[in-house]
Amino acid sequence: MPIKLPEEEHIELNLTPVIDIVFLLLIFFLVATKFADIERDVRVKPPSSQHARPVTAIPEELVINIADNGSLLIAGRERTIDEVDHMLKAAIKANPNQTVVIRGDKNTVLHHAVNVLDLCEKHHVERTYLTTRHAGS
Repeated sequence: MPIKLPEEEHIELNLTPVIDIVFLLLIFFLVATKFADIERDVRVKPPSSQHARPVTAIPEELVINIADNGSLLIAGRERTIDEVDHMLKAAIKANPNQTVVIRGDKNTVLHHAVNVLDLCEKHHVERTYLTTRHAGS
């Protein structure tokens, strides 16, 4: 008499719901992420420094980019020195603790950064930072 062996159960994992959830989470995080470097113009390449530290973006920062040709860029728009002067005056009036971050291109003339620093002194900006990057980066 032949012995009947039970049929082996074939177990399958349905990964479709897991993949759906992973894609939904991916889309959520892509949409919900706030890019902190919106103000930082990618065309400006700061000079390197041995002791550079990362600059954190905080709400009261005013980032002034100085391109290699000396043009001043704020929020992606080119500004004149007079426009920057008026912007600093308004920013300090609205927020006495205004922080100004100056990002000068490594190939720009130092005179352009000094002009912006002079405006910061004129309007009594207490927290002014000149951005550099780590050497070798």
